[in-house]
Amino acid sequence: MRPTAAAARCGVMAIATLILFLPSSVAVQAQDEIVARGNAAYQEGDFAAAVEAYEAVLESGYRSAGLEYNLANAYFKTGELGRAILHWERALELAPGDEDIQANLDLARSLTVDAVEPLPRFWLFSVMDWWIGLLPAGWLRGIVAVGWLAVSGGVILRVLGRAVWVPTVGRSLIAVGSLILLLFAPVMTIRETGLGLPEEAIILAGAVQVRSAPSAEDDLTLFEIHEGTKVRVDQRTAEWLEVVLEDGKVGWVPVGVLEVI
Repeated sequence: MRPTAAAARCGVMAIATLILFLPSSVAVQAQDEIVARGNAAYQEGDFAAAVEAYEAVLESGYRSAGLEYNLANAYFKTGELGRAILHWERALELAPGDEDIQANLDLARSLTVDAVEPLPRFWLFSVMDWWIGLLPAGWLRGIVAVGWLAVSGGVILRVLGRAVWVPTVGRSLIAVGSLILLLFAPVMTIRETGLGLPEEAIILAGAVQVRSAPSAEDDLTLFEIHEGTKVRVDQRTAEWLEVVLEDGKVGWVPVGVLEVI
């Protein structure tokens, strides 16, 4: 029995779809295998091998709070405090409020050389930071998607609905969806793009001379900061970065002594 033309087309489409999805599924399987090797190396005490495995997965384009957390733990075990803090900070961005990540981050910060006391912040900025970091990125995407679906469904009901009650339901969906989008779409945009957020970084070099101008002259040195200290990057030149510490101190450091969170 010969297949119809439609059936043949469906078969071709199915094969094409399989071919399209096959590389991504293979990539995911390979990533899982590398993570498993990293986990095994960590359990065996081979922390350098664990770091290598986790970094390889990150370089492939995959990121998650769990992966960043495991990498931070491995770096901590190898004695690289700055990189441990860097990756715990990244993990916390992906999973705000996670108690294990926060506990490890607090412990690591207590081991840094510089005892930086953050300046008090205006309460409104603290509330905004809390709201922006309230939910994990995946939850935000899901909530915004629900908002878009509610608005779209409401518009369709208003336009195509025939029954008397349909326009009322449509209006309700539009109102609820619009409220969801108003509350969460800007937060998702900020989280995904970093728009309006400060560019924060962690010092990775053991010790760094902070200077009053972008120059290597010794008489311009203001103070010294050390590995693991968190800073905000305000300005850039080809070879220098102007950074602000959490206590408000400002100065210039060479490019390459830090990494942006």
